[in-house]
Amino acid sequence: MKLGARMKSKRGLIVIIIVLGIVLLVVGAVVLTKKTTQPSATDTSKQVTAAKDTTTETDVTDGVSSATASTTPAVDPGTLTSVDIAPFGVTVFYSKGTPGFEFTVLKTADRTQYVQFTSSDLVGTKCTNDQGAFASIIKNPSTSEAQTTSQTTKVGNDTYGLSLASAGCTGNADLLTQYQTGFKNGFTSLKAL
Repeated sequence: MKLGARMKSKRGLIVIIIVLGIVLLVVGAVVLTKKTTQPSATDTSKQVTAAKDTTTETDVTDGVSSATASTTPAVDPGTLTSVDIAPFGVTVFYSKGTPGFEFTVLKTADRTQYVQFTSSDLVGTKCTNDQGAFASIIKNPSTSEAQTTSQTTKVGNDTYGLSLASAGCTGNADLLTQYQTGFKNGFTSLKAL
């Protein structure tokens, strides 16, 4: 009887180990799934694409378009560099020397497309899920979205608005100002790809 009891005990132990292993695998899969698909609490938009700015600085050869030149002070094209944002269909210009950043093309709940610029150096501890956003460019903003823009420019048949993040979340207000100034300086040079 002792041998039979040991066999049942070993089988029971093996069954328990297998069941625990399966439970751990299921819990792990659920956690990973939630981590990769859960939107942030402050951003209900859908992510279309993301990419890091890996471009090298290139000189701007064409200046400010004639439509915006009359209303905006001229920016020396030699002080600007650019990054192509293919999913958004534009080339964005910003001041040379602006530190590195990432961008993500998103859509609002109203399906308005925009590109959000972020830097991990701007992430603060004051806001939940802070991603270090410093600026967004909104394509054809609605009336309510246009109220959040500091500048607008027209490229072809589309209007683009520059929206700058407030300093409420960042841990480095001086660096935020540097990023935002760089993007304000080049915004009116925005062009279609």
